[in-house]
Amino acid sequence: MRFPLSATLFIPAVVGASAVLLVAASGAIPSDQFPQILLFMLLIVVASYLHAQDPAGGVVSSTGTLFYAAIYIFNPVTTFFVVAMGYAIGNTLPRTWVTWRTFFNGAQMGLSALLGSLVFRSLGGNPAALSFASQILPSLLGPVTHQIANNFFIGFLISRMRGAPFVRTWISFVQEFLWTNLLSIPTAVLIAILYTRVHHAFVLIFLFSLPFQRWAVKLYLDERTSYTRIIESLVRACELSLPGTRGHARRVADLSVAIGRQLGLIERDVESLEYAALLHDIGMIGLDEELISGRAYSSPQRLIDAHTKLGAEIVSELPRRELPEMILHHHTAFRSGGGEVPGSAKSTLIGARIIALVEEVDSRLYGLFPYSQPEQSAVVLKFVASGRGSLFDPEVVDAFSVVYATGAEGKPKADTVQSRPLQAGGATDEA
Repeated sequence: MRFPLSATLFIPAVVGASAVLLVAASGAIPSDQFPQILLFMLLIVVASYLHAQDPAGGVVSSTGTLFYAAIYIFNPVTTFFVVAMGYAIGNTLPRTWVTWRTFFNGAQMGLSALLGSLVFRSLGGNPAALSFASQILPSLLGPVTHQIANNFFIGFLISRMRGAPFVRTWISFVQEFLWTNLLSIPTAVLIAILYTRVHHAFVLIFLFSLPFQRWAVKLYLDERTSYTRIIESLVRACELSLPGTRGHARRVADLSVAIGRQLGLIERDVESLEYAALLHDIGMIGLDEELISGRAYSSPQRLIDAHTKLGAEIVSELPRRELPEMILHHHTAFRSGGGEVPGSAKSTLIGARIIALVEEVDSRLYGLFPYSQPEQSAVVLKFVASGRGSLFDPEVVDAFSVVYATGAEGKPKADTVQSRPLQAGGATDEA
């Protein structure tokens, strides 16, 4: 992987700052609590090890809940030490050793937990208090600070590596992970109460539950994999009925995803965009005779209108309400004059506009309907530029220009990994 200079400098800066902090503040780690510290660190190591592979990229683990519990239980420096060391060690066990990634992920996660602990303590947070209900604010803002800081570190690195706007990337991560993370807080609070008021050995209950949590999430991820296979089967069926279109849906999906990421869409919206891009021509299945016979070229607009309506009807059976909308409007979302499509969410509308541009580009490059001959890339790029603001959304055109210039549409789906905790909510990012 080739790193831009800003990313190359950022990684050692974060690791170096963590190392300096650990050396300078090591005296704040209470030696009499070392057995408890090691026990908690062991929990994080095991939780990191017992992850589940996410088919969308990355892994799923239950570390987030333990990070929040550490914020409640230990002082800020001890929290930093426990989280950084436990997470770094845990991530070396089940995966291929990548030195920079191990040190950076441990360092940024430790710093994020440190900031969360500082906020928790500065607001008067104390898990040993008689009434934890009186400390709702610090108990909430400590984890929120951790998550925002974690998203900052990863958002900056990913934005530098992808050439995407930093603030937009950061905000997209916060939007995606923050609210689901709040669901992990009650479990973390319970762990902290049992640890401080009963006995620290009670955290072992969480340890025993880890294999069952991993098993439950694997069932969920397997279901998602089956969903993806259904979509891929529909795409193959469409391509078999339309000779010459093989690879079109996948190319449109890959470039659409790259543009969506460049625009800072949250991961769920990117996933929906990929599905819609794969299925955007599914309505052609019922119109293949017109294409093969050539009758479609005498009245291309009629076929375009027909295949979007039929495609939206076909995918309406899938459990994603936004997919029919994107497919229905992927030829009209901006050409209608730029107005909002009634009843469509902003993410659905931008998804349709992305697919509209990408399909136009791919169809021209490969000579697909409604074009009979391939065009040179320079001609296609000139056409896209001339249609900025009239045929295509200006934001989408600008993002396309960046992605196409850097060749990012050919990159793997995840050049960085997102780690999602096993709890019903919650997620942390890692490089």
